[in-house]
Amino acid sequence: MAGYANATGHDMCKLTSPSSPNYDPGGMLTSPKPSGKTLLDVQITPRHSIYVSSENTAEFIVDALFSDINGVPYTSGSSDILSISITTNGGSKHLASSHVTINTAGNVIVVDLTGLQARSQPYDIVLSGGPQQKSTAFTVRTELFYLPEKRTGSMVKIDNLNGGMLFANNVSDYQFEPLLPFGFYTDCSGYLNLSFANVEAYKNLGFNAINPVCAYTDGDLDFLFDEMDQINLLFQYDMRGSYQNLTLVADQIPLIKDHSSFLSYYTADEPDGWQYPLNSTQLAYNLITSMDKYHPVGLVLNCENYYFKEYTAGVDYIMEDAYPVGINATYSRPFDTPCNITYGDCGCDDCVGELQDVSHRLDDFFNYQTWLGQNQKPLWAVPQAFSGEGYWSRDPTPQEAWAMNLLAFNHRAKAIMAWTFPPSSALATAHSEMAKVFAVPPVSTFLLGGQPTAISVPKHPLLDAAYWKLGNQVLVSIVNPNHAVISQAISVPLSGKASGIQSQPWGSTAWKLSADGTGLVVGGLDALATSAVLVVM
Repeated sequence: MAGYANATGHDMCKLTSPSSPNYDPGGMLTSPKPSGKTLLDVQITPRHSIYVSSENTAEFIVDALFSDINGVPYTSGSSDILSISITTNGGSKHLASSHVTINTAGNVIVVDLTGLQARSQPYDIVLSGGPQQKSTAFTVRTELFYLPEKRTGSMVKIDNLNGGMLFANNVSDYQFEPLLPFGFYTDCSGYLNLSFANVEAYKNLGFNAINPVCAYTDGDLDFLFDEMDQINLLFQYDMRGSYQNLTLVADQIPLIKDHSSFLSYYTADEPDGWQYPLNSTQLAYNLITSMDKYHPVGLVLNCENYYFKEYTAGVDYIMEDAYPVGINATYSRPFDTPCNITYGDCGCDDCVGELQDVSHRLDDFFNYQTWLGQNQKPLWAVPQAFSGEGYWSRDPTPQEAWAMNLLAFNHRAKAIMAWTFPPSSALATAHSEMAKVFAVPPVSTFLLGGQPTAISVPKHPLLDAAYWKLGNQVLVSIVNPNHAVISQAISVPLSGKASGIQSQPWGSTAWKLSADGTGLVVGGLDALATSAVLVVM
């Protein structure tokens, strides 16, 4: 799921056959043991995954955070400032000098690209420096891709600061524009291949992205992708059935890489659940990026914690597909076995059967990357829009679908690609209504313009709330993920004093500004209520 089951007795990351022993399958990440010392973790990464020859400047993100897990030993001194230098070409080309305050993240440093030649090979980038007035020095490295601009097909950047994407093609005159993909994995033989009218109908529902569940290995798809080019419906190309065969991968890349509606490569569909070779995603990634660096690569993980490091090494963004609605979280109906942390398959790995399983999975993936000392790769959500297969007794309701989507956004997801289209008419309408609000400005501008900041709601710990701030405006998102009405008064704290509510792009709850302007208030909340409120500070 994307596609789910494997009835061989090995599904997800655990044994499932009643005759199988119950043992730890391995592959689990655990939080590293604190070092007991103050460490300084300095990292540098390009703001964008690629830059092109029409751009004269690039940006680098520099983090210099204290940590008890990653970094080098640090002794405090008279200065809390780092002096840094950024160079390339073995140190012979100086790009920038700057200062960064210790224990800060997201410092953006602009460099001039006019002295570099656009090329397919990356530039090795070195950041060196140390605290002012101290001899301690450090060196960290990254790569900068500065490519020749394309004037055919499309180009896609990942924003490593805020986690979103920027897309350029003929429709935008090859100018990069922010993109929040919102759509579905979609059946080909039973829907997309039947008529161009179905492709148009999908786009008219407000969806700007799609993952057709078919590939050139299934037959000629020129007609389908040509249709998507015509209406600018952006597609994630699905290689689940062939990504482990590198010959087939190499054959497919020239067929898709110059389509104007081409968004990204989707290699592995739940490789952890199928227990594919641990290096399979990395091998496919290396080949794809050697032939096409203009489009990112993604995959979906099924397991909560099973060889995360190895499988995600071969992607630019990570998708989760926790499907919690209608499951028995403790007993497997298909396999007639219990489910626990080391055994069994209940349709949603290590889930409890609540909507918050979606947000917990996203938090887990964020934490794993932190433990590994990695720059954060963007996260996408694959919400449940189906039932059946022996695991899921019912479809999500529209209210549950909205809650799962908003929980995903509150916990750093930068795209929605639900499984699977066509769903029920009720779920098609529900996702359509949300796409028409969240995939376009002003809401998408906030979601792509920064990472969410969690809000703790006094006396209501189960409410899930977050905000994004741009200039003097704040977008506040509030979810009641529970199937119960809240009858008590609620006050959602704001990050400062607001002058008014500008609009409420989403939800029917009648939020008001508190008398002192420091919170959003309401007398109660319906079960599964979802809201997005735009506030002026």
